[in-house]
Amino acid sequence: MNIMQFNVRLAEGGAAGVALDLHQRAREAGLSSRFIYGYGKGGKKSASHDKFADVEKHTPRLTSIANIILFRFFNRDPFGNLNKLYRKVTRTSGPVVLHFHVVHSYWLNLEEMVSFCQRVKAHKDDVTFVWTLHDHWSITGRCAFLDGCEGWKTGCEKCPSLNNYPPVKVDRAHLLVDSKRQLFREMLALGCRFISPSQHVADAFNQIYGAGRCKIINNGIDVATEAILAELPLTEASREKPKVAVVAHDLRYDGKTNQKLVQAMMALGDNIELHTFGKFSPFNGPNVVNHGYMTDKKALMSELNEMDSLVFSSKVDNYPLILCEALSIGVPVIATQSEAADEVLRKVGGKTFSETQVLELVKLPKAELAQQVFGMDLQAFKTTSRRSYSGQQMLEEYVSFYQNL
Repeated sequence: MNIMQFNVRLAEGGAAGVALDLHQRAREAGLSSRFIYGYGKGGKKSASHDKFADVEKHTPRLTSIANIILFRFFNRDPFGNLNKLYRKVTRTSGPVVLHFHVVHSYWLNLEEMVSFCQRVKAHKDDVTFVWTLHDHWSITGRCAFLDGCEGWKTGCEKCPSLNNYPPVKVDRAHLLVDSKRQLFREMLALGCRFISPSQHVADAFNQIYGAGRCKIINNGIDVATEAILAELPLTEASREKPKVAVVAHDLRYDGKTNQKLVQAMMALGDNIELHTFGKFSPFNGPNVVNHGYMTDKKALMSELNEMDSLVFSSKVDNYPLILCEALSIGVPVIATQSEAADEVLRKVGGKTFSETQVLELVKLPKAELAQQVFGMDLQAFKTTSRRSYSGQQMLEEYVSFYQNL
């Protein structure tokens, strides 16, 4: 079996992490796998390109730049196709699985991509399409993250926020949603099998495209991170005040980090020590430690291992791996209500809380939190979490899925 993973980025973002991990684990299992990505930072080759075998940068820099500029007005990517891969795919001996992940975000023109799949299928009957949905882009006219909006249920009539990712200057989502959904129906007609790591994303997809169209395979921790986690010892509670972590790529974005909640935690004063991990922290105070954005995963996990809890308040994530990682090193997660947090925490007996409850729970040391929130002592909590979010389990589910196509 020959597998090709497709994702807009190689090693930046949660979807890239899942796709790259599947690629690496498949190769380790003796399967033929290649990873095709759109572009790296600034449209250039990914900084991680040379670290991995069988990866290929696909899109010219000018194409991604043009898409970034024009998307704001068109609400879609006007350029980008997979045509140069046609011969490679159709001349490959034996079955081929084309596994798509995130194809939006200034990479591919969806109509061109679907046309490519149709031509490949007409030429090579043993090619199969799989598409993992890491966000809600498949059901909307434009947005990848709903951020509480339910306009997709009524045809994206009027977008409540032009800044919702990917941002635009002009709202054309209502003009595009029907034709975009038709392209997904054409992929279904080709036999494309859709997967989501999240039940709520699958439910939304099935509501639009038909019951049972999207299967659930939860994300797992990648092989490199699992190696890091295996070396981290279980740490006990802080000797003084509890250390509370807040993690986000951009800490200013309210969709990912509830600004008012973090300010309220800061107001707890000497009751806690707040640690932020991410860019552009707007939080400063005598009980705040800003670590900045940490690119070294081992360093980040080592710092988190010293925390008593991680507070998660995102409204836009779909299956956040940072929760899986924190839980797997024995750091209790205190999350506000969201479908994503509910789904992740449910696997280890956890739950979400109101903002008022969060402000009380962050005052507790990790051992008390593990017992009170998850009903286990700290060691059992860590062991259960490591097993529940294993990346090897994710691979086994995907391989079984591939083999049964």
